[in-house]
Amino acid sequence: MAESEDERVLETFRQMAALQARVCYMNVDRTLATWTRTALALIVFGTVVDRYGLLLLRPHFQHVGTRLAPNPVSSVGGICLVAIGILIAATAAVRHQRYMGAWNRSQGRDDSFGPWLAFAFAVGVVVLGAAMLAVLLAFA
Repeated sequence: MAESEDERVLETFRQMAALQARVCYMNVDRTLATWTRTALALIVFGTVVDRYGLLLLRPHFQHVGTRLAPNPVSSVGGICLVAIGILIAATAAVRHQRYMGAWNRSQGRDDSFGPWLAFAFAVGVVVLGAAMLAVLLAFA
């Protein structure tokens, strides 16, 4: 009788461990979404800083800049913010894929997590950021 109770307790622990592994996987998905959102905000803010010259509050010197890029210091700041946003999104996407591969090896493939839209969105943010960086560099 003690063996069956021990087996039942052991099976309960196995179910709890499997449930905790699924929760950890969902936490990693949520973390990817958070970093992707942060990267997108940096890319948009960098574009605004570059285009509207928000880095310096004083007027720029008359001999620097053009009509398309009026403040070179703001342009450099905006380009750096966009580049950091691209780096964050790319790093988060790669780390997510590495974790997903390790999770699939240890827990087995689970199709209930869906078609990996968070990773596709992170890659889309990287592509958008690269396009914005190219535009900002072309008009700098």
